Amino acid sequence: MNYWDFTSDNNWFSLKLPENWAEYDDEDNVFAFFNTEKWSGNLRISHLRRQNDEKEVNDASFYTGSEFADKPGVMKVKLGDWDATFYSKGTNEGDIIYFWATGSKNDLFICSFTFDKPFLGTDWHNNELIAVGEILGSIKVIYLERI
Repeated sequence: MNYWDFTSDNNWFSLKLPENWAEYDDEDNVFAFFNTEKWSGNLRISHLRRQNDEKEVNDASFYTGSEFADKPGVMKVKLGDWDATFYSKGTNEGDIIYFWATGSKNDLFICSFTFDKPFLGTDWHNNELIAVGEILGSIKVIYLERI
């Protein structure tokens, strides 16, 4: 599969997307993507960067451990090299939403992928969930030196 490089408009992170995925406009500081060949749902990534001069502070690790702590079925997972917290829930509209929280130091990513519940457990669903995991696992934080 071929991928393309996405860089956030604030130049704080990048990731790799399958060539058949595209970005669409969403809320401020929310980066949203979808499969253009066959609708499988939408992937949203909220990126928060805490401005802190103390490079040793690791607020993101605290939040990834506590962000979903009260949610049923929460578990620790790996997304590429990232440690993450994961859980899922159904909605009244018949969707299932997967949530991940990951990050490092002062960068926190809260991610969600919404999928039609009737497709749960199908090959299509499973393949799209794998693709989303690979997308999230490809996140690279960009640190620009101050001048």
